[in-house]
Amino acid sequence: MNPASNQQIPESNPSPVKSPSVEVEQLRLRLQACETRQQQLLQAIPHIIWLADANKLVVWANQHWCSYTGLTMAASLKQGFLQALHPQDRDRFLSLWQQAEIAASQFTLIYRLFQPNGICQKFLVQLVPLIVAGQIESWGAIHTHLPLVNRQDVIQPSEESVEVVQNYAAWQDGSAIVNVAEQPIYLRLQGAIASQQTHLIDTLKERENRLVAQNEQLLQQTSKLAQQNQQIERQQRQLQQSARLKSQFLATISHELRTPMNAIIGFSQLLLRQRRYLSDSSQEDMLQRILSNGRSLLSLINNILDLSNLEAGYLALNPENLDLALLIRATVEELRSQADQKGLTLQVQSNLQTLMVSNDRDRLHQILIILISNAIKFTESGGVQVNLEQLPGDRICITIQDTGIGISESDLTHIFERFRQADQSQSRRYSGAGLGLAIADWLVRIMEGDISVESSPGQGSTFRVELPRRVR
Repeated sequence: MNPASNQQIPESNPSPVKSPSVEVEQLRLRLQACETRQQQLLQAIPHIIWLADANKLVVWANQHWCSYTGLTMAASLKQGFLQALHPQDRDRFLSLWQQAEIAASQFTLIYRLFQPNGICQKFLVQLVPLIVAGQIESWGAIHTHLPLVNRQDVIQPSEESVEVVQNYAAWQDGSAIVNVAEQPIYLRLQGAIASQQTHLIDTLKERENRLVAQNEQLLQQTSKLAQQNQQIERQQRQLQQSARLKSQFLATISHELRTPMNAIIGFSQLLLRQRRYLSDSSQEDMLQRILSNGRSLLSLINNILDLSNLEAGYLALNPENLDLALLIRATVEELRSQADQKGLTLQVQSNLQTLMVSNDRDRLHQILIILISNAIKFTESGGVQVNLEQLPGDRICITIQDTGIGISESDLTHIFERFRQADQSQSRRYSGAGLGLAIADWLVRIMEGDISVESSPGQGSTFRVELPRRVR
């Protein structure tokens, strides 16, 4: 009957299991609530109560015990409670308790308890065992104060005690008032108190039985949740295996597609270099379209291959010492023709002529190509500005700012997700598979850096990339 260990759950039908972790947490909270209610019930009973385990060691006492005896909970545990008993009553009490343990039965006796001021008062004590599967699991002791005056070892009732007995008898059974005057006052008092204790003990036993049944239900539900957890783990392993197979397939198919695409692009360039042999300008225009679309398709294949390698963990950095300022200027010049075709300005704003870093040149170039070409693609007027600066802590920052269409707040939260574009419709104005920013984000994180964006519709966008000067 330990409220700290025997917990109850409310008598209600369990809700359908949505997820094992949620169900276990709900059961834990219900048990915690039941423990709180059980302790509140024991504290509310107007009697001194303490609980002991199967080894006859006190494990809990209510506030009435602590207030009356002046002992703290810690001082009362195990056999510390014996400090409050009158020395002449201790051996007799322990002997009767031993006999009750052998017989597995409850017993009642009167012993004296000391108050902090040294006054000793008598209490009627009923010790009740809680038996589970034929074994004593715990003990409960309920104390009822005997409001009697002791004179020369003859117990005489006070007016208050007579009134208590009569009121209790009237509450318990109206017919008991007729017989109350015919009985010796001590027997009437003891009988009334014993009846009240029996009622309280029956209530506690009923709650303990319900707790046992509900604990069995909890064990069954826990077993069911364990099975569901195993099933979820199997499904997760299957999903992880499927994801690995998908990444491997994409990597393989992308690699296979690159070979014919490189051939198409190479032959297109070769034919264009021999344009003087073409019969008319329409043939040159068709070759230009073949070359342009071939490059676009190759770029898409390369992005898919890069993404597959990143997901599979195959992509590794090859750091080298390089001048980042020079790499940025070279990349800007590489993309200047795209800006010129749209009438946009494209410039580098930085006071740094050189900035030596240790990083992967090709992957840095790839990040710059993705961010600058995106800025050009989504800007119709104005221009794109690239800035490079040093930060404290041996870090650097690259900023790409444009005057383009901007990004809505709802799209900003998904901007670095794979295959995500602000306009997902079939008739969207801007082409692309939505892989560039996802790859840039992944590469920056591999470099132990951070990428962020600030944007508003119609106000342009600013992408900010922070990186360490030296990557490992």
